[in-house]
Amino acid sequence: MCHFYDARGDQCDGCGKLINAIELIKPKCSLCKATPEPRESKHIFIDLGKIQPKCQEFVEKQSVEGKWSYNATFFTNNLLKEGLHGRCITRDLKWGTPIPLEEYNNKVFYVWFDAPIGYISITANYLGAETEDYRKWWQNKENVELFQFMGKDNTTFHTLIFPSSLIGSGQPWTMLKTISTTEFLNYEIDEETGKPKKFSKSRGVGIFGDDAQNTGIPPEVWRYYLLSNRPEQQDTVFLWKDFIAKNNSELLKNLGNFSNRCLKFLAATFDGVVPVYEGERHPDDTKFLSTIFAQFEEYLDLLEKIKIKDGLRVAMNVSSLCNTYWQDSQLWTIAKSDKKRAHQVMNTAIQVTQVLAAMMEPYMPSFSAKIYHQLALKRTETHDVLFEFLTGHPERMESLIPGGHKIGEPQPIFREISEEEMESLKKRYG
Repeated sequence: MCHFYDARGDQCDGCGKLINAIELIKPKCSLCKATPEPRESKHIFIDLGKIQPKCQEFVEKQSVEGKWSYNATFFTNNLLKEGLHGRCITRDLKWGTPIPLEEYNNKVFYVWFDAPIGYISITANYLGAETEDYRKWWQNKENVELFQFMGKDNTTFHTLIFPSSLIGSGQPWTMLKTISTTEFLNYEIDEETGKPKKFSKSRGVGIFGDDAQNTGIPPEVWRYYLLSNRPEQQDTVFLWKDFIAKNNSELLKNLGNFSNRCLKFLAATFDGVVPVYEGERHPDDTKFLSTIFAQFEEYLDLLEKIKIKDGLRVAMNVSSLCNTYWQDSQLWTIAKSDKKRAHQVMNTAIQVTQVLAAMMEPYMPSFSAKIYHQLALKRTETHDVLFEFLTGHPERMESLIPGGHKIGEPQPIFREISEEEMESLKKRYG
């Protein structure tokens, strides 16, 4: 026993062990706080031990081929080494999916046995419950790949219990290909213990989605911070000081700086009309675009490997390279003396602005939507395949936006968040 205080009736979030409620050292009802008493009740179990050989074969093969995250593989393999046992899949609760057997009509399915199966039924209902179209997704393993993203406390249900249920059915289900699990995101540092606090809505600790909407801070800032702080290998901590620093330094002074300067200059100096690239490609532009394309390829490779934080890091590095190109070009100076070169630089900068918006879209779609709007580009299905369009064709990066295109009105996307605002938010959200 690890003596984790907040262990629940079916799983310990401290050590990850699956437990029975009767194993809790000091059990307490979460509603009335009374100590529960054991009573006999007949339940249904899934015999995981019986299916373990086939499940283990699946895990050993797929965790490698699907490049499962380290923590998902480590945690799953540890449970397999311990040996799988029967797992209760019913509960004495009033709320839930009823058991379709008369002798169990006062019970419901355990939520984490039921929920993954619900992925299939949700698909069936969405496509039309009266059709068999769900099989095109869930019984089509040759053409469909299943990717899942989970917190580490839900790993077991998606790498062992759900796959075992599918294997045990004997039907040709689409099986999990890749799973990316995270550690925990904690909140600030407790002044008394010096340790990170756990998010808890009931205890008023931390900020949640509905709270974030009321702060006046746009969604792209929240998404950037949470994704750059994604606990991929170890627990991370939400710190207001870090949140504000990333907004003010990385978003405002890097990403926002380039896009805003580029678009404002185009609007002010070229009347918002993208100039045609004149003459042969300048060596500086060729070198710059070659560097950007190499970063773009690395970015795609990282996303394929579900290296989400690293992909964002590369995208932000592209923004830094764009800022350097802009600064080194001294466009505001050459625009007065070398019209041809000014047109070349401005055209190149606009092309990479769209590339940057596309790279940021998986992370901050609201940011990308604002850039597309300011570029006066109507987002169409062609943008969905932009990555595919560019892959293997670096020359296509030179002419994504044609000369003569007129952009919309540039507007700053990010704003500085003050220390006073930070302190107010920190006080409000525990």
